[in-house]
Amino acid sequence: MNNHITGEIPDESKIYTKEGLLEVVNALPLAITVIDKNIKIVLANKSTYLLMNKNEAQLIGRVGGEAFGCIHHDDAPGGCGFGQACLKCTLRRTVQRTMEQKKALGLVETSMIFKGRGEKYLRIYTSPMSLEGNDVVMLSIEDITEAKKHAQAAVEEGKLSVVFQTAGAVCHEMNQPLMVIMGLSELLLKDISDKKNLAANLKIIKKQAEKLGGITRKLMTIKKYKTKEYINTEIIDIDGAQNSNGLEE
Repeated sequence: MNNHITGEIPDESKIYTKEGLLEVVNALPLAITVIDKNIKIVLANKSTYLLMNKNEAQLIGRVGGEAFGCIHHDDAPGGCGFGQACLKCTLRRTVQRTMEQKKALGLVETSMIFKGRGEKYLRIYTSPMSLEGNDVVMLSIEDITEAKKHAQAAVEEGKLSVVFQTAGAVCHEMNQPLMVIMGLSELLLKDISDKKNLAANLKIIKKQAEKLGGITRKLMTIKKYKTKEYINTEIIDIDGAQNSNGLEE
């Protein structure tokens, strides 16, 4: 999946107490954590515990990768933030950027592989804050895994539809010359002594074989296509397709 940061959200750091902030974020449906300058989690709401399937002792006071169950955490000799994968971690980089620049970031999409839960697609938001006099970052995490799967399934379904349309077009276009070739071949086998008919039929067979070759060449150079109705379905209109030179066949 491609990671990207789509924009910055102007924001001013606000001063909160843990109790006051927790009272606010516990009422929110998004998973929200507060991370300090050492990338340790100092506060998490109920939705975070549900999303990560962990309790307070497993999250609070631990570095992000360890707390969240990042699959790369154990690979880093120095712990979270010191491995090769950490350098590419969009979540970590977004938190650090927010901490350093004191600017909120939103609509950042990334993916992470979690221990025992596989790959998850996440949309994250960050905001700089002051919690009991300390600079921290509030991280909101939205699990968009199912939405991504549905979107990917729709893309794959579209690709499969094109495959079926192409297969239908190939069968339709090639069926006619094949029928001619087969029919004439049977006639030739029955009356091979008739040289006059033999020559005429061979010319027709050659023409139909060339037609098959033309169909395959069209298929190999199709750049844009349209469909047409065929026996209660739709197939690609090979003759009306645009080839790689921008010309219609």
